[in-house]
Amino acid sequence: MTHPLAVTNCNIDMESLIGDQNRSIATLAITTLLKTGNESSVDRLLKQITTFMSDIADEFKIVVVEAIRSLCLKFPQKHRVLMNFLSGILREEGGFEYKKVIVDSILILIREIPDAKEAGLGHLCEFIEDCEFTYLSTQVLHVLGNEAPKALEPAKYIRYIYNRVILENANVRASAVSALAKFGAMVPDLRPRVALLLKRCLFDSDDEVRDRATLYLRALAEEDERESAGGGANGGSSGGGGGGGVQVLL
Repeated sequence: MTHPLAVTNCNIDMESLIGDQNRSIATLAITTLLKTGNESSVDRLLKQITTFMSDIADEFKIVVVEAIRSLCLKFPQKHRVLMNFLSGILREEGGFEYKKVIVDSILILIREIPDAKEAGLGHLCEFIEDCEFTYLSTQVLHVLGNEAPKALEPAKYIRYIYNRVILENANVRASAVSALAKFGAMVPDLRPRVALLLKRCLFDSDDEVRDRATLYLRALAEEDERESAGGGANGGSSGGGGGGGVQVLL
């Protein structure tokens, strides 16, 4: 929308269309309001959308999610309430494309709004606890492996990732092993804990999981030797340090 302010005078009339029996009209009304509304209208609109979302098909939900993502980028100071909304609908029933749009939206907000990163990573951790889509689980695990070691408290994410090693299919388990290894590479204080978990993966029923665990354990051991020879690790528990040699393998 190139001139949102030109239609703001119509917003009151459009709000009445949210309850229209024609879901296409209702969806257009919602998305237009999201694009033309101001910061003070965000909370009110979200309350109306919450009920609306349960009554429409995934194709309409996707349009609404994309509008909410744009609204959050427009008003980054409202990221908390908008991120919570996205997290809430992510836990509800829905098909792959719908869930993918929500996950992608959260990832964009994490990338574009630094203050949203910690909350976004937490929401993604909760999502993979009960995710039926292998692609989305592996996508989230990849992001957690790259970003969570640099978070304020990297250790709290390890439990969510290792749960996937215990409970998921082989593809997700392999992705979880790779994500765990990155914690060991990037956060030296967590390396012993990560190594212990990776050793448990050596007995996995899948060849790929065992091979990755073996590879990463060897790389972490070599990193320990390198750091010992060089006078100790350069990083700490705050994340982001160390792991220069091992990260080549990750």
